[in-house]
Amino acid sequence: MRRWPSVAAGLRNPLGPAKSLLRLLLTGFAVVAAPLILALAIAAWSVDRLASDSQIAIYEAVGVTENSAHMARVAMDIERAARRYATHNDPTALQEYRHWRRELAAAGAPPGAFGPEEATWLHQGLRVIESTLLTTLHLLGPDRPETAMRVPELSLALHRSVASISAAGYRRIDEEVEQVQAFSDRAHQIFVWHLLAAVPITLAFTFYFAGRIHRPIQALGDSIRRLGTADFERPVEIRGPRDLENLGGELDDLRRQLADLQNQRQRLLRHFSHELKTPLAAVLEGAELLRDPAFNGDPQRREEIADIVRENGHELRRQIDNLLRFARHGEALARPARFARLDLSALVHEVAERHQLTAQRRGIEIRTHLEPAEIEGDRELMATVVDNLLSNALRFSPENRPIDLHLRGDDHGVILEVQDRGQGIPEHERSLIFEPFRQGATSGSGSVKGSGLGLSLVHECLNAHNGTIHAQTRSDGPGANMRVWLPTDTQRANV
Repeated sequence: MRRWPSVAAGLRNPLGPAKSLLRLLLTGFAVVAAPLILALAIAAWSVDRLASDSQIAIYEAVGVTENSAHMARVAMDIERAARRYATHNDPTALQEYRHWRRELAAAGAPPGAFGPEEATWLHQGLRVIESTLLTTLHLLGPDRPETAMRVPELSLALHRSVASISAAGYRRIDEEVEQVQAFSDRAHQIFVWHLLAAVPITLAFTFYFAGRIHRPIQALGDSIRRLGTADFERPVEIRGPRDLENLGGELDDLRRQLADLQNQRQRLLRHFSHELKTPLAAVLEGAELLRDPAFNGDPQRREEIADIVRENGHELRRQIDNLLRFARHGEALARPARFARLDLSALVHEVAERHQLTAQRRGIEIRTHLEPAEIEGDRELMATVVDNLLSNALRFSPENRPIDLHLRGDDHGVILEVQDRGQGIPEHERSLIFEPFRQGATSGSGSVKGSGLGLSLVHECLNAHNGTIHAQTRSDGPGANMRVWLPTDTQRANV
């Protein structure tokens, strides 16, 4: 029911900006159909009026015909009664005369047969003739030559008066028939002219609204084709109904996301090309040196070169592992998140156990302070969050210093903190370290060199859970504190 007022608003200003495609369609249909509907309404009214007038004319024609025949019969009966009385002095004839006289007085033209002045004049003439005939019968009396002469003359005048009344009625009928015919011709002309005017107006409105609908849809199609050809430079601009403009805005958001993904892919390729080129060049150079006969008699030098080749080989493997891990996490982020009830404390403990061996080699103790906590989340994405935060802490933590993992609940969520005893994060870098390929100025002390992607993946995984992360400094000494907040209920996690 809410749509009808919007259609009425569209009809008040059909050429203005449309708020929705549905309103534009309904308004277009209404405006396009209005001239044709008006033409049909005029035609229906004309036909109804013509039928009504024709019916009235038929009723009046039937009434005039019946009345004329009745008056003619009554006039004939009056004449016969007058002749019988005048020639045979028959008292019953005079009684019949009076009876038919009343019948004649009662007879009249049907309503609308002719105008009131004409009807008065004709019936007065008829009454005068009939009264003269009756007076003649009374004054002259029966069986007299004068009476015998006057009765035929007055009877003839009576018949002529009745005929005049009938003729006047038929003339009135002819006039009404002509009026009906004239109205029919006029209505036909009006309908034809209205139809001739309605057709181009309808076509004009049809092309106008078709253009208003086609242009934004065509623009959407062109924008989608540009995105299909990886043309992310031109913004998506849609002018039309508000919902199509909103769709264009969403498509432009998609364009920006695709452009960002393309830029990230190029940055990824440049980054790993640079990271792989240096150790690969060292490996190739070491291999060439090992083949040099000059080093065959120097075992110490050969051992140094072999160590360089081995270290750079390990570096290549680490970079390839980073690339594969980034691809795996990227696939996890690309698929729809599979939210389920998740025991976060058990997951944090499980990830911490996987890093115990690496920590023990450097004399680092991973201390967990975990309260029971459950969230609505994706297990794989949350494992990525904890794994990257702990790996980052191990890389920047000095040897023989502990790392603390805290997990506790708060209002509508849980807080996870990963604290190390490294050099900490400078304040001006705290908002930048979550960008892809961004590495802090402080170098890590661990054996695993970072790729600049770990905290970026953490940020994306937390965004999928409507969570937040902040880089802070430990309150009880040097070191970084990565503080994560996550909602616990399903409604918050799926906003």
